[in-house]
Amino acid sequence: MHASTDIRKVKCFDGLNVAFGLIENSYNGLHEECCKLMNKKANAIDVLSRCWSIVDNVHRVREISQSTPGLSNKNDSLKSFLSKTTVAEDFRHYIQHLRKELSKKEIDPFPVWGTISWIDIDDNDLSHTAILGAQIEGTSYAGCVYDTFEKKWVSKVTLSVQNLSFNFEPVFEATHKFKQFIIPWIIDTYKPGIQLKTEIPIISAKVILPNKAN
Repeated sequence: MHASTDIRKVKCFDGLNVAFGLIENSYNGLHEECCKLMNKKANAIDVLSRCWSIVDNVHRVREISQSTPGLSNKNDSLKSFLSKTTVAEDFRHYIQHLRKELSKKEIDPFPVWGTISWIDIDDNDLSHTAILGAQIEGTSYAGCVYDTFEKKWVSKVTLSVQNLSFNFEPVFEATHKFKQFIIPWIIDTYKPGIQLKTEIPIISAKVILPNKAN
């Protein structure tokens, strides 16, 4: 594939590179933080923030990657990534249309922000589920998904809303694999080259008000 001078590639690179970083930052230590909920329930907000940040940024990677100039929608790496992260679209749609969800007359039995489930750190056969928010009669919830064919948990951490389960491990693995393809691909196909800087320029401004006349 011929190199390009299209500046949009640089913008897509920046968008993807930061989104990947945000996903990794939220995912690293997620299981450990979930395990702390047993004795420190105040950690729930931090865990919830990590979970929804991953959902949001996986969705963002999907959007930007499909807008990257020169990257065909038929590309195998892109197709594989999109296929394995479709659940991010469902979760994003749910949270973006929360107003509509909450205005329905028919009561949704699932907690508004979902439930967080994780595998016990000491007992791999044991899972836990934290039901977030107000406890309403008839509340339904889903836990970690167990693959009876593979005889293992699909993910150490799962976020569930309605009848959907966001299994973080396979989504993260698919996203990380796609990162290893798309970042080098953009760098290789942008002819002028992309200068990566380790230092972030910081511009400071100070407001100095004039002295009032006596």
